[in-house]
Amino acid sequence: MRWVILAVGLAAFALALRNTDLDRTGSLIAATGPLLLVCLLPYLVQIGFDSASWNTLLEALGRRVRWRRLFRIRLATEAVLMSMPAGGLVGESLKPYLLRRTDNVPAAQTVASIGIKKCVLVAAEAVYLGSAFVLGYSLLSAHSEQLIGTSGLPWLVLGGVIFLLLVAGLLSLAFVAGSVGDRVYRGLARIPIKSLRAWLDGERASFSATDSAFATIARSSRLRLLVSFLFMVAAWFTEAGETYLLLLVIGVDLPVLYVLTMEAVVVFTRNLAFFVPAGLGVQDAGYLAFLGAFGVDTTASAPAFVLLKRGKELVWIAAGYFLFLRLTRLETGLNHS
Repeated sequence: MRWVILAVGLAAFALALRNTDLDRTGSLIAATGPLLLVCLLPYLVQIGFDSASWNTLLEALGRRVRWRRLFRIRLATEAVLMSMPAGGLVGESLKPYLLRRTDNVPAAQTVASIGIKKCVLVAAEAVYLGSAFVLGYSLLSAHSEQLIGTSGLPWLVLGGVIFLLLVAGLLSLAFVAGSVGDRVYRGLARIPIKSLRAWLDGERASFSATDSAFATIARSSRLRLLVSFLFMVAAWFTEAGETYLLLLVIGVDLPVLYVLTMEAVVVFTRNLAFFVPAGLGVQDAGYLAFLGAFGVDTTASAPAFVLLKRGKELVWIAAGYFLFLRLTRLETGLNHS
């Protein structure tokens, strides 16, 4: 099934770029020269903000993990997320393993910090998409017919904001007040597999510890939670800054508001297609549609941007897998740099 999903994504990617003038696109990319290295930096800033948000939540549990360690783990797990179908599920499951191995953080505490960060992440994306709706309302209205064939694009974006807020609220209730660990335990206990039930018997305390860790984070200072949230908001807006920079190096000087509006909507659409690795095909078609609507050449400049965006991802996927191999070789309690 994963291979089928990947094949569909690759086919969609090829379809989105079917009208590309390869010679002109290649010339635009080649002309960027050393600036391509500069284009790699915003991603590091984005992961840095994300890691700082996560670190703030771990500190609420009394866990002092160096930011550099979390930064490396985020790069490693993000590589899995971007390169595998439904990679988010696999990437998130690797975090407890890596933190346990490198810094002896109990899985229950890591799971709780990840769960709360997911709530923070979704709420921050609601702010990000909401900014595009408020600031870019006239822009969305003006190009709605061209983009979706009807005049309702601004209201679809508003619907996306409401959806994100609802998801963030429901996740918060489930994690903080819903005894999610106990519910998962009881659900698994109903599965008639002897080996699973034997394992569950030995892990009952871990499920309870997860609920306790959720409650501990919820009782932490509101300032700490706010700081974590603001770090995630900064991470989202950094992604828009990356897009602006990539467009600039290939000679496309769009106003910042255009870039913010496009990036927030395309990223939201990509996240809905979470089962496709890195939203392959979905993200690319979205960028090409918006850039075309904004008057950018869709045979050379827009494809050059899409290829640069994907090329940047490939670089960091390779770096992330390298870091994953390094992290798995570390022994607990050693090399806490």
